[in-house]
Amino acid sequence: MLKKVMFCVAILMCSIFAKAQTVDSAAVFDSYLDLNMAMFEGNTDNAERVAEQIMADTAALPPKARINYYNILGKLYEERQPAEAKVYYERVVAHVPNFYVAHLALGYIYVKEAEDNEKKVKANSTTDTRWAHIATVKKAIAHLEKAQACDPNEDTMNTITSLYKKMNDAAGLAGVKASLGALSKNCVDLLETQ
Repeated sequence: MLKKVMFCVAILMCSIFAKAQTVDSAAVFDSYLDLNMAMFEGNTDNAERVAEQIMADTAALPPKARINYYNILGKLYEERQPAEAKVYYERVVAHVPNFYVAHLALGYIYVKEAEDNEKKVKANSTTDTRWAHIATVKKAIAHLEKAQACDPNEDTMNTITSLYKKMNDAAGLAGVKASLGALSKNCVDLLETQ
């Protein structure tokens, strides 16, 4: 009899513990809405706090809201933690490849990385540092071209031109117009949330 009671108590405790571990999707979505409101109001401190609360439970968000959440994280981290922002923006463009706003942000993050790599190349030019620099410049160009194709901007075009010139890539520079034409299809400027 004692074994049966102990077994029932163990089952009850396990079910209580399992219920405590279950994520409340509605609560996570409410927090996501709070995050959007904080971003709309420009309250980045509150937005960061709410974003961190959601972090462990992102799987509970609907897929489109999750992509928007990653985009918000990219915006929050862009200035102070660009490497972290890059991770989230890459997730966004992986799911919505034509969302040019994330491409623009990524392009300029890679430009900054390329500038840092260029300093490393000047300080210690090895095959590895040169290749890392070239790879970063190519990533910057790819993202900036998508953004430029969807939302033409003189500053972005000047940056693209400058990057091609620094790489001595006359063929790439000559092909920019054709590339932009091909990339201008199916541009997305707003993410869906549901």
